[in-house]
Amino acid sequence: MRVTPINCAETIIEPFWDPQLSGLAEWSVEPGDRHALEVKQGWCYATFAWQGKPAAGPALRMNRRFALDVDEGFDRLLVSAALPERSVLAIRVGTDRGEVSHRSAPAPAGKVEHAVDLAGARHIHRIDLEVWPEADGPVYGWFNWIGLQSSALLPVHLGQWRKLAGGWDVYLKPADARLAFEPRHGLLIDGAELEAMRADHDAFVSRHGGSPFMRAGAEAARHEPESMVAEFVNFWTDTRYCRQRDEGNVLLRHGPAAAVAGLLGRDASLLRLGARYGIALALSANWDDGMICRFPGGTFEHRCFVQSLCAYECALLLDLAGEVFTDLGRELLLRRIAEEGIGSITYITWRHEYIFSCNQLAWFTPGRVAGLAVLGREYPRARAYREIARRELLESLETTILGDGGYVEGPTYFRCVGRDAGLSLFLDARASGGDFRAAIPPSMLRTAAFAAAIESTDETADAIPICDGRPLMEQEALAVMAHALPDSRWAAMFVKSVRRAGGMPDTVLAWLLGRVAPGTDPAPAPSLVVLPEMGVAASHRRHGNAALKIFLMGNKAGAGHTHEDKGSFVVELAGETLAFDPGTCDYSSPLAEIVKHCQRHSMLVPVGTPRRAHPASPLPADVKPECSGDERRFHARLVASPGWEGTYRRWERTWDSPAPGALVVRDDYELEPGAGTGVEWYWQTEQSVDVHGRAVTIRGERASAVLEVPAGCTVRVDGLPLHGGRTQRRVAIGRPEPSGSIEVRVVLTVHEVK
Repeated sequence: MRVTPINCAETIIEPFWDPQLSGLAEWSVEPGDRHALEVKQGWCYATFAWQGKPAAGPALRMNRRFALDVDEGFDRLLVSAALPERSVLAIRVGTDRGEVSHRSAPAPAGKVEHAVDLAGARHIHRIDLEVWPEADGPVYGWFNWIGLQSSALLPVHLGQWRKLAGGWDVYLKPADARLAFEPRHGLLIDGAELEAMRADHDAFVSRHGGSPFMRAGAEAARHEPESMVAEFVNFWTDTRYCRQRDEGNVLLRHGPAAAVAGLLGRDASLLRLGARYGIALALSANWDDGMICRFPGGTFEHRCFVQSLCAYECALLLDLAGEVFTDLGRELLLRRIAEEGIGSITYITWRHEYIFSCNQLAWFTPGRVAGLAVLGREYPRARAYREIARRELLESLETTILGDGGYVEGPTYFRCVGRDAGLSLFLDARASGGDFRAAIPPSMLRTAAFAAAIESTDETADAIPICDGRPLMEQEALAVMAHALPDSRWAAMFVKSVRRAGGMPDTVLAWLLGRVAPGTDPAPAPSLVVLPEMGVAASHRRHGNAALKIFLMGNKAGAGHTHEDKGSFVVELAGETLAFDPGTCDYSSPLAEIVKHCQRHSMLVPVGTPRRAHPASPLPADVKPECSGDERRFHARLVASPGWEGTYRRWERTWDSPAPGALVVRDDYELEPGAGTGVEWYWQTEQSVDVHGRAVTIRGERASAVLEVPAGCTVRVDGLPLHGGRTQRRVAIGRPEPSGSIEVRVVLTVHEVK
């Protein structure tokens, strides 16, 4: 056990987040076989999970013996944990003054630091932790760390950051300084483009009374950046890595929004506000998530997400609000960009080769390119490093975008191609005086089929949220891809996104690219789209006058950010989703792990086992559908058993849709001995569900699906929690046999909408 001070008021005694320093192996965990308890070391916390509420007592009980002398003045023990919602954490601490304890309130969503009053104890010899669940069903949670705190010294530590909130006149020109309201470098938008955008913006505001840019500027003005100078900078709203006291410290995102609004409206206070956000970032001690990434004697880091964001925003502010900074203010930002931003990004790029094969290299590149672009204007020797960044980005794109144009991390992480790579190439072209369209690489230009496959026909969504996905894509990503492939479904998604936002693009880049986009309508999606390398397929047909889409999920071996969903499917009809994919949610919530499970997808899942049945994930094998179809019919077959070794001896799934109104999903299966007493066939939806005898109706406003329950099968409907208070409805058709077939016939109907 190492006792490690992290500031004058706090010490860590159990760094559960770091696999190299964690003492999890020293904890005794009471067995929980009946509810399938598992406690494991994760990459950034110690996780626990179980499959059902135990009949009595806590679901988790663990303890560790210590020989820990408590320094004078430290009067609290802290346990940082993310618990299942409404569960209770009980903490008992054995000390030289006897046992002290704490029982938490029912847990909210997300992480909480639980404090135990040590009642003057100077020695700790034992800590017991218990988690008492409220809800039944599968749960997931984690412990972050255990530490000691001095309530007397804590205000001293926190107060030092407040002292940096004044005296900024040395960094910023006076509030009454005359401004030209022009960008300093023209990296994102130059003077002529800004004048054209102002004219468009003024006309839009005249018609609608506001704009996305005005709303973003007003939101930025609700906060005082001076009050948010801190020891660390939050990674947006992700709370996994920061301290609970830092949550909601929204320093990122607002500065550029204020500067853009100030330029468009020639508003000196908003332009100055953007510069103030830049100084607040520059004065924040660490461009990093939290103490776990700067732990004394540790090497754990959360890559360079925060550093790249800070570098990008500071570089953008030096351009957009450049005339507001004094020479000292400008040099302060340049130094932080070079040391904290570019230095950290370079270290991560050198250390982690895997980032070239996933979304992360592209994610980090806007900050890298923007930072180097402004540094290159001041320090010519920095310019050569921007070419290195560009070459490495193109190398990564050629690896991450498959030969068929697919992207194994799904549509949400494709924002790293569209938005991050696209923005980086745009900024690099501006910095070098080149042409952006000519800079778009062949890898990005082969993604039209991917767009057609993952595009959602649901009126409320851009994309089907497969993998760690969400239904809405970033408008900048869609703008870049529409600019690159104007005849593709990327263009249709971009138009849909702008329409949903009220008719005006919501970022400068989206406006610039939308302004020069060709006016031709994109081609409709092909009736059948198959991505043989990625392993997904989609059928597009008309059911009367309504669009019908059936999407099938397969797998490329080793694909990342994917779920236990190979063989799952999505059905959209008449602008609604009847069979859905839950996608993901805020990673700060333990529910983000639960929605990955096969039990949350439209799968065939073994039941009657003491522990949750599931395939390997990531799946190390190719699982790819064989498909045929046209404007009328659709057929597909998938051998879904790979990855289920030890569970399925055989599992083959077929989809037959001889006409748009009919669908038959058939599963032929055989379980390995002891792998279960039967199976359940799932249809997942957020629509209302009614059961009448052997008919199950999934009903939306404009369309419905009626499932016929096969003879010999049971049926029930489960209500499962989703993030934000939503409910997932799972139709479970059970067959209590270890082998056989389930054939579910589905009738799809479009309602007459008055």
